[in-house]
Amino acid sequence: MRERSIQEFADKQGLKRRIIHAPGALDSWEKEAAKLTDRKATEIEGFLIALFDAWIDNSRLNNRWAVPEGDLNKDKKFFAIKRIPIRAYFWYSDVHKNTIVISHYVYKKWQKLRTEDVRKVKVNWESENAGKSK
Repeated sequence: MRERSIQEFADKQGLKRRIIHAPGALDSWEKEAAKLTDRKATEIEGFLIALFDAWIDNSRLNNRWAVPEGDLNKDKKFFAIKRIPIRAYFWYSDVHKNTIVISHYVYKKWQKLRTEDVRKVKVNWESENAGKSK
């Protein structure tokens, strides 16, 4: 069996859906995973790979697989996939049909959503939507 990596989800199309990582998102995974023990990093990466595979292939997921985390604007939210202590922040793309875009990963040791994480998600979201006609 071959080793699997989050890197294969840089831009991966499944049977029904697609996952894209925003520029810098995969680098943020490497940085945050380095803060974990090898065992914990492998466990969380395996969880995320299984979740991403299930989502792109339209498998039925628990309704708490991702939770609303903050607002991108008055009509649109971004979400978090939580696997303590890692968070993967993402939004549902308006540019690409049936696609989520992973903004970045965070090793989270605090309760509240940080302003810098909201800013990073918004910058990535605005970058994706820059070419889209309003």
